[in-house]
Amino acid sequence: TPRAREVGQSWASTVVTTLVALLHAVFVVLWEAPDAVMCNGPGTCVPIAWSAVVMRWLYWKRCFIVFCESIARVEHLSLSGRLLYPIADRFFVQWETLAAKYSRAKYVGFVI
Repeated sequence: TPRAREVGQSWASTVVTTLVALLHAVFVVLWEAPDAVMCNGPGTCVPIAWSAVVMRWLYWKRCFIVFCESIARVEHLSLSGRLLYPIADRFFVQWETLAAKYSRAKYVGFVI
């Protein structure tokens, strides 16, 4: 799947690359029809997870979405975390401070 955003890429051009990545991800996810999508933080997972939501909306198949936030995120969610928080079936964080801020987040300790 193409990356939604490269490191250092301008925000203006991110719209186009994200749409390309999303279209590609929708095709792959609908073709593969996974039972679950497990994401661990990089922006490349956002189009794939949202494609799983499209699959739900089309009543194609129910795909379970799991997101594990980076251990580097102590006080605030990453951009990927903020985009996936509303749609993830399970949302894991590695710091109690984050779990306290986000009601659906589950503190699981350090995942290595």
